Amino acid sequence: MGAPLPPVVANLFMEDFESKALNSSRLLPKLWKRYVDDTNVIWFHSHEELDLFFDHLNNQSSAIKFTKEQEVDGCLPFLDILISKNSDGSLSHQVFRKKTHMKQYLHASSHHFLAQKMGVLNTLATRSLRISDNKSFEKEKSHLLDVFIENGYSRHMGQKAFLKATKNSLAKRDLKERIPSVHLPFVQGTTDKIARILKIHSVPVTFRPLNTIRMSLRSAKDPIDPKDMKGVYMIPCSYGTPYIGETGRSISQRISEHTADLKHRRSKSSALAEHAEKTNHHVCIEEASVIARVSQFHHRKFREALVIEKRPCNLNREDGWKISRCWVPTLSS
Repeated sequence: MGAPLPPVVANLFMEDFESKALNSSRLLPKLWKRYVDDTNVIWFHSHEELDLFFDHLNNQSSAIKFTKEQEVDGCLPFLDILISKNSDGSLSHQVFRKKTHMKQYLHASSHHFLAQKMGVLNTLATRSLRISDNKSFEKEKSHLLDVFIENGYSRHMGQKAFLKATKNSLAKRDLKERIPSVHLPFVQGTTDKIARILKIHSVPVTFRPLNTIRMSLRSAKDPIDPKDMKGVYMIPCSYGTPYIGETGRSISQRISEHTADLKHRRSKSSALAEHAEKTNHHVCIEEASVIARVSQFHHRKFREALVIEKRPCNLNREDGWKISRCWVPTLSS
């Protein structure tokens, strides 16, 4: 489930599965809530009918078989939540941990940047705040503070994590638009000072290591020709005037399309063909070069606009994206 696609495929399968299973069942649960392949069900019929419904689900497909866990003493775990039934019929919820949980997290003595260590504490504090109800939050907080101490952290650091989680929770209620964070390499004495300045202006900063093991290792994959990827490219003519373009397909495919436009003189749909027809200049398709490999659509469009701005003498038509004039002085010639 690590890659982006499998969860989508799993969810599509489960949507089709539950639709067929529920539509063909004689009796239905009062509540059916699903997260990927985990379901939370409220059943108001008899235990015998529940067993029949369970068998009905497992007879739908050989690709998936359900296991069943029923409430014990009015409690039922679902994902990371322990749901409890109160005497008045209402439900309570708190953080659920398996009996095999070892209470081990990233230790305070490990060789990591302090913000990464605090990130573990902040995540656990935030999870407890989101999952626990008012009745169980203080108990969960007390438990985590003890666990933090067992993992080498001071009680002050634990309290700081809960304070931050509470502030973030309150801030998100009032936040109308998301503030993008800034990613900086950690250079002691330089980027940490920049971070403090940005923090004054409410700009969040995250640090990234300058060197990682992954950067030092050679890729196991075969090298890919830049022209076989998405990006921004340039095609010059015999008088040196370039055409700058971008494509969401492979650059080599787009160059082949330009070649066909020139061959068939499609001057209405091609700026290159129009230039060749009007000036008799030779378009040097064979000298086409890749300026940047960019996959994301908006990044690619802005990169193309920046290159066009830096090369005002070009063959492009006036129908592309434009950058704000305030950035022009920052562009090098």
